[in-house]
Amino acid sequence: MNDKNLFLLPVTANFNQQYQNQKVGSALKSAKDLSADKADPQLRAACTEMGSLFINYLFKEMRATIDKSGFISGGQAEELFTSMLDVELSRKISAAGGIGLSSILLEQLGSKGNRKAGPESH
Repeated sequence: MNDKNLFLLPVTANFNQQYQNQKVGSALKSAKDLSADKADPQLRAACTEMGSLFINYLFKEMRATIDKSGFISGGQAEELFTSMLDVELSRKISAAGGIGLSSILLEQLGSKGNRKAGPESH
């Protein structure tokens, strides 16, 4: 592997994380502006993506606690593969119900919208 690729791998991993954060942030902002129906597909997708990001962060932090022996090391290619694997696993876990974060977000965002859209009791 040449020197250019060694410097690009951390940058691309950081860019990928920033892109995901922006994607979820914009999805949540647009979901707040929409109807607060719990069956709203855009709101549900945004909440699922937020749950996926949280699970991915958990994976990242858990992997950081494992000591690397150095006996069999894949180097940066292994790190890139495991980060991509974690992203996919977190998406699958979140889509299957995850740890319940997406349902809590969906309930909270849906109920706020219903209060705004409903008649005022004043």
